[in-house]
Amino acid sequence: MKFNITDLAAQKFKAMVLVSLPTEELDKDGNTVYAKARFVGLFRCVPVETAKAQLTELTRLQESGDSLKAIESAGKQIEEYFLGFEAAPGEELPFVDSEGQVLANTPANVKLLLNSKEVRDAVQQSWQDARNKDVLAKNSRK
Repeated sequence: MKFNITDLAAQKFKAMVLVSLPTEELDKDGNTVYAKARFVGLFRCVPVETAKAQLTELTRLQESGDSLKAIESAGKQIEEYFLGFEAAPGEELPFVDSEGQVLANTPANVKLLLNSKEVRDAVQQSWQDARNKDVLAKNSRK
């Protein structure tokens, strides 16, 4: 395997994002029916110093009880590492625009996707899972 040095220096990577979205349907018991969607998230790592500063800021806001500012801060942090999206291999992208066309990977559409709590949470979980794996174990596989 070969690595693009520019991507390696920028620490870009891809990870599958699995999201469960509430629909307008109810099941026979009156519970919301959820639709499953998956796509590939395009990510970058944030430098250690940036991550420390973000964690300090988020902790400060949470401890101060300012939930709205904490949510806003967390959202801005996601925008720093979530670069975009693409269809999962062999599948269509599960998102379309207002004309029914497959959603283009643009900065404006990334922000639109992150307006959904479910998508935002799934993106954050996928990023954390990809970054928190046991690197030594992954790299030692033959």
